[in-house]
Amino acid sequence: MEQIKQILQENDIAGFVVIHTPGFSEYLNKLDTSYSAARLENDGIKFRIKSAEIGKEKAKQMATDTVNLFTHLAKQVGHHAMFYLEAEKMLIERYNPEDFPGNETSHTEQNN
Repeated sequence: MEQIKQILQENDIAGFVVIHTPGFSEYLNKLDTSYSAARLENDGIKFRIKSAEIGKEKAKQMATDTVNLFTHLAKQVGHHAMFYLEAEKMLIERYNPEDFPGNETSHTEQNN
């Protein structure tokens, strides 16, 4: 996950990534790019655009780019989430597992 975080940072890219190995998963939700007004905080997502600091045109472009970011992430993550949730339901019904080993941590929990 650290390598993925580095690639996103070096290329100024936002993204949502889940990695998995048997019994373990880790996710990364990266929104803090130069073109995004969104930042992840402990209590949720915060948005900050100050046209007084960056100018009216740049603020408008940042707002547009932030909306575009959320539109694409929401549609893709949502679409794929529905696919995975349906598959999970089918697998649970078919195999009736009694125990689900493993855990999940976020990139902040894992790498602090």
